[in-house]
Amino acid sequence: MKIIADENMPNAKALFSHLGDVELVNGRTITNNQIKDADVLLVRSVTKVTRELLEGSSVCFVGSATIGVDHIDLDYLAEVGIAFSSAPGCNAEAVADYVFSGLSHLYMTKKLSWLSKKIGVIGYGNVGKAVYDRFADLGCHVCIHDPIKEKEGGSANFVSLDEILCCDVISLHAPLTNSGPCPTMGMIGSEELARVSAGVTIISAGRGGVIEENALLERYKQLDGNIHLVIDVWDAEPEINQNLVSIVDIATPHIAGYSKQGREKGTWMVYQALCRHLGLNSHVINKKDAISSGWLSFIDVTAGVSQEEMLARSVQAIYDVARDDVRLRFKYRENKESNVFDWLRKHYVERDELNTCTVRANSNGVSSLIDAVGFSRQ
Repeated sequence: MKIIADENMPNAKALFSHLGDVELVNGRTITNNQIKDADVLLVRSVTKVTRELLEGSSVCFVGSATIGVDHIDLDYLAEVGIAFSSAPGCNAEAVADYVFSGLSHLYMTKKLSWLSKKIGVIGYGNVGKAVYDRFADLGCHVCIHDPIKEKEGGSANFVSLDEILCCDVISLHAPLTNSGPCPTMGMIGSEELARVSAGVTIISAGRGGVIEENALLERYKQLDGNIHLVIDVWDAEPEINQNLVSIVDIATPHIAGYSKQGREKGTWMVYQALCRHLGLNSHVINKKDAISSGWLSFIDVTAGVSQEEMLARSVQAIYDVARDDVRLRFKYRENKESNVFDWLRKHYVERDELNTCTVRANSNGVSSLIDAVGFSRQ
């Protein structure tokens, strides 16, 4: 069996080699000719899996080690009988970590308070739910907008988009769709941004294209820069809007879900799916061997600072998103790589998830906040 895999999938050779010959390739530039005689294609979100890519090949299984599927032509796969599996939820905790690292950065650099503010989350998939649940567990006033999920029922505080736009913090985690009952392409445009108030914080860590970048730049000018922006996803990736980069607080190259454990979970979930497809036992490899433990396993927190500063310092001890922002800006200024965006993703400095670390605090109140933000319990 021949397996073609994106070179940025962690542990691809270690997990899949006992199933066949694994060849690692550049996921952005993969061609039909490269996969002509492949049986299995393993990708991430940078690969557009279309008729043009697959036609005439021997591929019978496509696996995407990502939560989204907007890069996959699912209709074509179904039409020709190619099996498919993705990794829903694999990086949900990592993206939630990114959101709280962004808020921690804004608190530490601008004293931006958010614990007592109104929080709005857009998108209630695996990621949106993880983000929503953390805010709810922290005792925040949090609401969610997702018309499709709302129809399915549930106990979350579903509200209209108009109500979300009135929130102090808006966190976007919707998939990118341009059809269906609730398309998200450009859903946050000039009209919607006109409703946000000065001082709003917008975190975009879902898919580029959900928010209209030129409209965001215009609203920034209208508010005299009194808006806080944490942007991970971009409309024209791998090209990014440098005008937007110049005004945001945090700019990162679509790495919100790039924790070491999140990426490993994505590969592991696809591995399990392929084993099921082949009728094989996936327990040949133990999950504990496939997903890493954290580098820093324990933190002891002492009293003496505000709740938000305590949370910020704890979060940043494991993941400080500012490092990714600094690296992005430096590499674009240096301009030595032919594709800076993809270079940053390929050479990403690994980070752990908050849940790999236990934080001990000297009061039950502090402990409950620490648990709620994503750390492991003692």
